Amino acid sequence: MQSITKFRAPLLAALVVAGVALGFALATNHTWEDYYITFRSSKNLATGHGLVFNIGDRLHTFTSPLGVLLPALSYLLTANSSDAGALWIFRLMSCAALGGAAALLWMIARQRKFALIPALFLIAGLATEAKTVDFTINGMETGFMILFLTYAIWAHITPAKRQWAHLGGAWAGLMWTRPDSFIYIGLVAAGFWLFNDQAESKHSRKELFLLCLRAGLLTTALYLPWLLIAWGYYGTPVPHTITAKSGIGDVRTFGGVIKTIFEIPFNTGYSSNTLNQPFLPSYYMIGGWPAELISYARALGTVCALLWLLPFLRSTVRVASFAYFGANVYLSYFPYFPFPWYLPPVTLLGLITIAAFFSQLWDVASFGGMKSRALKRTITVSAAVMLLVSAWTMWESGRQLAAQQEFIEDGNRRKIGEWLRENAETGDTVFMEPLGYIGYFSDLKTYDFPGMSSREMVEARKQVGNDWTDLIRHLRPDWLVLRPHEIRRLNDRDRSLLSHFYTHAKTFNVLEQVDDLPVRGREYLIHDSQFTVFRNIKPMGMPIKNIQYESPFPVSFQVIGDYGVTLVHAPGTMTVDVPENAQTLKISYGYPPSAYEGADPTDGAEFSIEWKSDDEEKVIVTQTLRPATNPADQQMQTFEINIPPHEGMDAKLIFRTRSLDTMNKDWTCWGQPEFR
Repeated sequence: MQSITKFRAPLLAALVVAGVALGFALATNHTWEDYYITFRSSKNLATGHGLVFNIGDRLHTFTSPLGVLLPALSYLLTANSSDAGALWIFRLMSCAALGGAAALLWMIARQRKFALIPALFLIAGLATEAKTVDFTINGMETGFMILFLTYAIWAHITPAKRQWAHLGGAWAGLMWTRPDSFIYIGLVAAGFWLFNDQAESKHSRKELFLLCLRAGLLTTALYLPWLLIAWGYYGTPVPHTITAKSGIGDVRTFGGVIKTIFEIPFNTGYSSNTLNQPFLPSYYMIGGWPAELISYARALGTVCALLWLLPFLRSTVRVASFAYFGANVYLSYFPYFPFPWYLPPVTLLGLITIAAFFSQLWDVASFGGMKSRALKRTITVSAAVMLLVSAWTMWESGRQLAAQQEFIEDGNRRKIGEWLRENAETGDTVFMEPLGYIGYFSDLKTYDFPGMSSREMVEARKQVGNDWTDLIRHLRPDWLVLRPHEIRRLNDRDRSLLSHFYTHAKTFNVLEQVDDLPVRGREYLIHDSQFTVFRNIKPMGMPIKNIQYESPFPVSFQVIGDYGVTLVHAPGTMTVDVPENAQTLKISYGYPPSAYEGADPTDGAEFSIEWKSDDEEKVIVTQTLRPATNPADQQMQTFEINIPPHEGMDAKLIFRTRSLDTMNKDWTCWGQPEFR
């Protein structure tokens, strides 16, 4: 390595890696779904409408400050005239950032005296890592995340007069790139402190602590302006994207973190475990990738995560391995799903771990002898095989992503957005999960799940939960965009929703073309190959804010005919807050067939609706059903009643069922209250 010119080698590494990324962009033109979520805000900022998704609604609908500001600058550089031009300018910035990371990696390898083969492996590993390259060019902030993380590691290992300034600047860059970067900052800093080799670092642990403290003050000074701006502009420094993703999955606890730490090496077969995912394609778990590749990545990820436990390894290996392990614990436990764009920084830590480990083995082999030459050959062959696997994965991922762009993104989701823009009315709302293309090209008010762009969706989830049927009834969107399995899920819950309140508007289907594609990971493309657009045709009544149940047995949901109903065993109640302006109520009620068919049927129950407000309590209506003896009572019944005036009051309706002589099979049920 010493014979290679000091400055040419980092520049060459930068040019090669940036060139590979740019070539990947030219070959695939892949543009990630989430880019368009962010770019809608970027474009509004560039055109003078503010840093908002919906004009006039100050909602923090992006996560990365750099990820939204640089595309806004890119659009300004096109004179606000070209979406494609802005994307390519941002791609060039991102490729340059990834190239800068490669230059710093070479400098790290030189600083830690890596042998040539491990150093080349490190650069080539970065250049052939499919997710890192893809998320660098597809509109995400990944190139900058990799740059600043590499810069932070370089600053840690390069003693200098202004080492604290380099470190603080790198940390600030990370925070400007993603607010969860403090995880990586803390893990890497803790690793260098725990495994400090004073001969290498030129610092005692106390001096390292003071160095990090000083760097942290600079980071705070550089990042605080953004927090203050966001706080003043949006009313909170917390991105709405983080708020929207909360409340999905189990509650996170300290005990859960400890459990994950001890279990993560042993449950790599679970899709929530990210230990093997840094070395696999995006969404590999959907299918279409060789089992051998998955097993290889699982073994490699496990090794990278555990090397820090070996005390005879050098500090570089142990620091990178420790940070790799900690980052996987974080991603496996805290996000409700380990999305692939979270993984490139972890992959970088894994590559550094492997390269540093190879370098230490190479140094061991440098003592000479037949065994030493064999060890060097083994390292060289191992590095070559790993790079071949990585290059093959990148090649196949590129073919997959080029097809995704052609058939799914441009050929399906973009067309849905453009069709909605042509056919929807101004002020219409649309409900869907894939927000990016559809939201951007429709330019409609969006109710996406889980609510990345919509404070209404997040509020609705707090009030009625995460079930899409309840959310749609609560939000009453004008349009729905649904995949086939989402339609089935809605119909299983409440068949009346799509049959009574919505009508089929248009189907977008590229399944036949996708089915014939000779690409790996085709199942991922199939997932988004079919969408149906539904249009609202009937008012759904006012949203319901709160429903509470009391029953001797757990309540459950069932579809009876076209009615979605909740089974509340008698004696039981369903209590509902009444919307302030509601004047009428319509609700279905009755028994499921299993209650009155077969042996020992129900003897019936009394159904009643009680009114409760600040100044009045009364029974509004009551009826007794005996479905086992009266066939007319076997059909779902309906109450349609006027609601007492309640302006300015807190009012509730109590839907009560009382058993008659016995409680046997008294599975009384109530439909969704419909207020008008």
